[in-house]
Amino acid sequence: MMMSWSIWQREKSPVADVAQVIAKVRALGADIVLDGEAMKIVGAAHLSADQLAWLANNRAAIEQHLRQQAAPAGEQAAEETDLWGQYARVLYAQCPRGTDPCDWSWFVTTAGKIIRGGTPA
Repeated sequence: MMMSWSIWQREKSPVADVAQVIAKVRALGADIVLDGEAMKIVGAAHLSADQLAWLANNRAAIEQHLRQQAAPAGEQAAEETDLWGQYARVLYAQCPRGTDPCDWSWFVTTAGKIIRGGTPA
């Protein structure tokens, strides 16, 4: 069964809602992702030649949409890293009495790795 691609048939202008096109691509068993800065179609065999041509012709709009979708997550990660950095500076500066400074440094570093999603070594 072929889904309606009438929204894609407007050759003169890119589709108004790129998210809707991406949803249709995913419903057909393919996906559109960013590989570095370039759009990559995963599972392209699930799409027709016309659909692939339309995606290629509207590459810039699709890439821009994917970048905008990825930006908030990247910005949030940067904020979390910055917040941890500020907190870590406070912790490093206030080593508890009776604690070896090297042990405290190890503790803060290990806690930071765990908080940022890594595994302590």
